[in-house]
Amino acid sequence: MNGKIIGHGTWYDKMAAKIIERERKLGRSLKMIRTEMGLGASGFPHIGSLGDAARAYAVTLALREQGYKSELIAFCDDKDGLRKVPAGLPESLEKYIGFPVTDIPDPFGCHKSYGEHMSSLLLEALDKCGIEYRYMSARDVYSRGLLNNEIRAILSNAKKVGEIVREEVGQERYVEILPYFPVCEKCGRIYTTKALEFFPKENKVSYVCEGMEVKGKWIEGCGYKGEADITKGEGKLSWKGEFAARWKALDIRFEAYGKDIADSVRINDRISREILHYEHPMHAKYEMFLDKSGRKISKSAGNVFTPQVWFRYGSP
Repeated sequence: MNGKIIGHGTWYDKMAAKIIERERKLGRSLKMIRTEMGLGASGFPHIGSLGDAARAYAVTLALREQGYKSELIAFCDDKDGLRKVPAGLPESLEKYIGFPVTDIPDPFGCHKSYGEHMSSLLLEALDKCGIEYRYMSARDVYSRGLLNNEIRAILSNAKKVGEIVREEVGQERYVEILPYFPVCEKCGRIYTTKALEFFPKENKVSYVCEGMEVKGKWIEGCGYKGEADITKGEGKLSWKGEFAARWKALDIRFEAYGKDIADSVRINDRISREILHYEHPMHAKYEMFLDKSGRKISKSAGNVFTPQVWFRYGSP
């Protein structure tokens, strides 16, 4: 770009210009350029989650200023399972470890589910900051079948997915099983199931609920053997594939990520290109927020500095 000042000369103006240049080279339509941010629902949102949204929205605004239609997708991971009860929440939630967060009662009693309560806190912060977004719920996206084609492609090429994972991070798990978590029809948990075989004609995955180690703790499965219909939201892709599926299905052109998930992003970039035949979005990598002891701030750990706390002392 020859040192030319673009827009206001900020990094997001420059990023927008790079996205436009890249999309032109790829020959893709520029009628709508979508950016995306992930919205966790496993615990209290922290200031880093708000930062993720602000970065993506800044790029969206820069794209608009340069004459292109752009929208920010706020994708809520509300089909994820609960891996740990965050600090400060009742111990009674322990019995819901492994359940999808939207199938867990709201401990505060003001929302339909635990997941809806947690995600609403970040959405409230986005609204207060004037960040415009199109909200998408994983639960709704899977139930409506918006990822069906991508799920079929990934499960039909599960061995290739396993090879990519092994090559990138040395993990053998997905060489042996499918990168998909069915929700157990009997006990309702999602992370205790092992997906065994995909039947493309029936759009079903066979599984056994045998248990899984999460955060160093073993979650016992109920032993049930069954089948999950991938077109009816009866399960979800693992992170080793879900990002790629979302990018293609929603036509995402930009998504930033924290360095803590760099491995997952690298794997999904390859799955997107090599299996889904969709050039992955442009990325920007950012640092993590740490607490005063140097530990990673984590929604599930509960050591969070929330946007609501920030608003007590600073402006949106």
